[in-house]
Amino acid sequence: MATGNYFDRTKQLLSGKKLWFAIAATSCAVFVLLHTMLSRIPADALIATTGIAKTVDVTSTIATSIPLNFDVPKNFQAKTIKHVSVPVSEKVIALTFDDGPWPETTEQILATLKQEHVKATFYMIGQPLKSFPEIGKKVLADGHVIANHTLHHWYKQMSPLVAQREIEDTAKIIKEVLNVETDYFRPPGGVLTNGLVAYAEKHHKSVNMWSVDSGDSNPKRPSSEAILATILAGATPGGIVLMHDGGGSHGTTAKAVPQIIAKLRSQGYKFVTVPELLELSSSLAEPPMDQGSPTRSHT
Repeated sequence: MATGNYFDRTKQLLSGKKLWFAIAATSCAVFVLLHTMLSRIPADALIATTGIAKTVDVTSTIATSIPLNFDVPKNFQAKTIKHVSVPVSEKVIALTFDDGPWPETTEQILATLKQEHVKATFYMIGQPLKSFPEIGKKVLADGHVIANHTLHHWYKQMSPLVAQREIEDTAKIIKEVLNVETDYFRPPGGVLTNGLVAYAEKHHKSVNMWSVDSGDSNPKRPSSEAILATILAGATPGGIVLMHDGGGSHGTTAKAVPQIIAKLRSQGYKFVTVPELLELSSSLAEPPMDQGSPTRSHT
C-alpha cells in the first residue's frame, strides 16, 4: 500500500461498520487483558464468569452481533470482473477461497492468514455454511470478507426462479449465521451463461471471476509446489487469485498458502480483499477492465 497516514488509510479500507467491528473486537480483547491484570482474576475464571467458554468465542460473538454489509463501489455494480486497474504505486493482489467453510482446510488457511497478517475473500456455499457455522464465524471474526457462491454449486442451466433461489437462499443463510449482507458473488465453475450472472447483475451485485486459477480444484490435486508455480506465473497487480478451501480435501492448497504469501511479498506485492481492490481501482475513475470469462475451473 502507499505510505502515508496509517489511521487515514485504515478509515478508507475499514469504513463504516467494518471499522467499528475492528474497534469493538480490539476493545474486548484489551478489556479482558486489563481486567485480568488489575483484578488478578485468572482469565479462564473471568471468561467463565461472563458466560463465554473460550476467548475465540468472544471475538465470534462480537463479529456476528454487529450487522455488516460488504457493499460494492458504484462503478463496479452489475459488472463482471476478473482483474482491475490499480494505481501504479499499489502493487496489490487479492487472494480468494471458494466452496467453504470446510473442516480442517479452512481452519489451516485461516491460521496461516492470521500469522501472516493477510486478509482474503471467502466465497461461501450455503450448505457448508449451514453445516459448519462455527468455522464460518471464525472466517468473519478474523476480519475476512464474506461473499456468495450459491446454495448448491450447480453449473446447469437455471430458470430465473431457480437462479434467484440459489443466490438469495445463500444470502439468507449468510445473514442468519453471520449477520452479514454481501453484494459480492462468484458463479460456480465460472459459468456466465446459466442464469446466475444474469440475476446477480440485474440486482447490482459485483460478479467476481479471477485472473489466476491455481488449478487446485483439479480432481487429481496438484502438489503445493505446482500450485505455487501456477500462481507466481500468473500474478499481476490488480489480479484476483482463485483457490479453494472447501468442496473436499485441499491440504495441498493449505500447505501452499504460506509459500504463496512469502514469494509474492518478496516480489513487492501487498495483499488486499476484493472490496479493497475495487476501492483502489475506483480511485482511478476508470471503468473496470478485463471483463469476461476466464478459463473455466471447477470452483
